[in-house]
Formats: sequence, structure tokens, C-alpha cells
Amino acid sequence: MEEHEAHREPVEAGAMQAEAGMAPAAEGSFAGNLLAGLRALVFLEPGEVAASVLQWSVLVLLAISFTLDLDALEVGREGYVQWAALTDLLLAPALLLFLSWLAARLCGREADALRLAVVLQALWLPLILAVELSRLLPEDVWGDPRGLGRYTPWLPLAWGVLASCVTLMRGLAPTGPRRLVPVLCLALFATVAVLRDPPRRLWDLPIEEPSADEMSARNPASESTLYGEADLLEDKLDAITPGRPGVPELFLVGFAGTGSQDVFREEVKKVDALFARRFGTIEHSVRLINNPATVDAEPIASVTALRRALDVVGQRMDRDEDVLVLFMTSHGAADFHFQLELWPYQFDELTPEVLREALDHAGIVNRVLIVSACYSGGFVAPLAGPHTLVMSASRPDRNSHGCSQEADWTFFGRAYFAEALEKTRDFEAAFTLARQTIAEREAAEKLTPSEPQISVGKEIGPKLRAVMRQLETGG
Repeated sequence: MEEHEAHREPVEAGAMQAEAGMAPAAEGSFAGNLLAGLRALVFLEPGEVAASVLQWSVLVLLAISFTLDLDALEVGREGYVQWAALTDLLLAPALLLFLSWLAARLCGREADALRLAVVLQALWLPLILAVELSRLLPEDVWGDPRGLGRYTPWLPLAWGVLASCVTLMRGLAPTGPRRLVPVLCLALFATVAVLRDPPRRLWDLPIEEPSADEMSARNPASESTLYGEADLLEDKLDAITPGRPGVPELFLVGFAGTGSQDVFREEVKKVDALFARRFGTIEHSVRLINNPATVDAEPIASVTALRRALDVVGQRMDRDEDVLVLFMTSHGAADFHFQLELWPYQFDELTPEVLREALDHAGIVNRVLIVSACYSGGFVAPLAGPHTLVMSASRPDRNSHGCSQEADWTFFGRAYFAEALEKTRDFEAAFTLARQTIAEREAAEKLTPSEPQISVGKEIGPKLRAVMRQLETGG
């Protein structure tokens, strides 16, 4: 009798696999795994599956190659592989693998865990490719929050989670309360996908890092720094190339005011890299940064340096067709003073009125002014005008959030630059997306809403649209 039962067990296991729609593994059938994934994606039984660590690994590598190829196509050959981004790309497959094992274990089918993981990875492969390819569509289709853009990437995520749930239910055939196991596992996966930070690009333009000597945090008041500051600023400004006649372009000035927290330095550097890649400012930008680690590499962010930078940019721009983007990030005060701090210097005060006077003196007509600081809404009305788009990270009477030493971005910086402007080149549409994202994050963390503000002059819209058309045509 015992011998008879021992021979029955594998027969019953095979029958259960057949009932679940997944035949036992066959060697060398990678194409069969791809087909199984496509079938599962459209809610059909997967059929034959070759379950092995090698097969799963190849599927993961194929998904990563999609991302790398599309990144390289969008960024261009000037980029390089950012190996740190692999951790972002490996999170989803690792989580699917873990959840497949967890669901199989809870349902008493642990032997089927790897088979389920292979099917799920193959299922998600076409969805990953679709999301990556969507970046090549015209931005007025997928980047506009009023168009298809609002559904990217939520529709692929929702479809994938639903198809994965059906696949787990078929593969595990749970009964009773165990039917909730696949649902709860996929709900966890969807939650992580929604709440996680946007994946970094695997292929991207380099962000300049200071050398070992520059990272030694030398005293900013040292004699060599003090006397070299003017030359450093002029060297950076000399690198700004003039605009091309008849070609509307953007010029960027990044301004990080507070030297005691690295988040402001990092924001300006990342925004500079983003605009070089997405908006063609690689030879039309300058960064002014207060940070002890970069005093020998980046001009300090003072009112004097800002005036000089704006004057030079104003000379290099075509004032009729080019547009200045000024991004300022720091702490702010209730009386609308933008903090400039780098020990042991004492800087002149930077207020909305001082900034407007500097812009007017430089003769810069078309302006996009982005002020990220607490109480930065106080900059909006004084800087507004028919040729100006000005936005702030908060209301005049509210704090903004996220300016901690450990952060890579403030709330506003991450939502607007790292997320929204990766989806669209439309500054207004990006602001709409960012404001919604910020509100959701603040609500989740029970923070007082910062309520970012925006003012759009009637003349700046056509100028920006001309620039964006130029970027799209590649002229």
C-alpha cells in the first residue's frame, strides 16, 4: 500500500500542473516561455513552461536590455552606463520572484514557485517594452496629463497586476481562505510599484563630480579660494555659447543657496543634467552653488555672482526668441528672503525685488523662474509679467518640504524635475502633475499642504512652444 501511494504522488502533482495550465518544464524552450507569458498576459492558460534559474535570469536581462536600449536612444551617445541604476531595475523582478515563492508556500505548492516566477517575468516583459517604447511617442500624446499621459504607466501596471493575479490563481489553485493569497501578494507588488521612486536611467549623461581634492571640504575662506572665485566664475561663464539666430533655445542658470545641506547642491546638479539631456542646454548653462565641498569647482551662489551670470546669459541669448530658465533652491523666510549661506561669508540679501532688478538689468525678456524654498510663493507676484512663467514650491505663507541633509531631492524638486519633466517638456503640464504628486505625498505623511503656485504670462507660452517644437524637430 505504501509503495502504491509513493507512485501516485508524482502522478497527482503532474495532474495538478496540467489542471493549472502549466505543463512540466522542458529544457531549452525559452521561446516557449515567451509564448507562455504572452498567453498569460491575455488571461489564457500559459501552457508549457521551462522553469529554471537560468530561464528566469535571461528574462530579467532581456527586460533590462529594453531599458538600456531605449535610454541610449533617447539620451544619445554622450551618455554612459550608470551601474547604480541596476538596483532600481532589479527591484521589480526580485519582488516578483519573492512573491511567487511566498504565494506558493502559503498555498502548499512551494515546488511551483520557480515556474510561476518564470511565467510572471515573461508576462511583464511585453508591458515593460510597451512602457519604454511609449517614451518615443510625441509628447503631446503621452506627456500631456489631459491626454493619454494620465494613463502612463498606470494602465500597463493595472493590466499586469490583474493578469498576474489570474496566473497565480490558475497556477496555485488555492481553495478556501487561501484564495486571498495571490490577491494580497499582487496588491503588495502594486503598492511598491506606485510608491517607489522613479527608476534612475541606466544610460544617462554624466553628472560632474568633484575630484578628491575638491571633496576635501577646504575652508571656503582660504586665500586661494577667495582670490580664485572671480576667475572661476568667469571661466564657467566663458563656456556658455551664444544662441543660434533663428533657433529658439533655452538657457539655464542653477542657483543653490544654502551651503550647510547637500540636497540643494544635488538638486542643481541633477537639474543641470536633466536640462542638458531633455532641453539641449549642455552649452547654455551655468551652476552657482554654495557648498564647502565644491568651492574650488563651482562658483559660489551670491547676489553678485547671480547678477554677473544673468548679465552674461543676457548677452549670449537672442532676447526675442530664446528663454532663460532660472532654478533657485534653498531655504526661505516668511519675509520672502531667499537664504544664501556659506560659512564664513556674509552675503547680500536676495529678495524678489532684487531678483527682478537683476533680470531687468540683464535685459532678459523671456523668463521661466522656478523658486524652490519655504514661503517661495512670495516671489510669484513680484516676478510675474506677460513674458514670464514663475512657479514656487509653496504658498507665500506655507513651508515646502523635503530639504533634509539625507535627501537627494526636495518634495518639489523630485515631483517637478525627476518625475514630471521626465514625462513632458511642457512646463505648465509638468507643474500640474507635480502639484498633484506633492499633495498626495504630503497627505500620506500628514504634512501641512505646501500648495505650489504658478503664474503664466500671456506672451511666454508661444515662446516656449517655439522652443519645444525646435527640440522635437532636432534642429
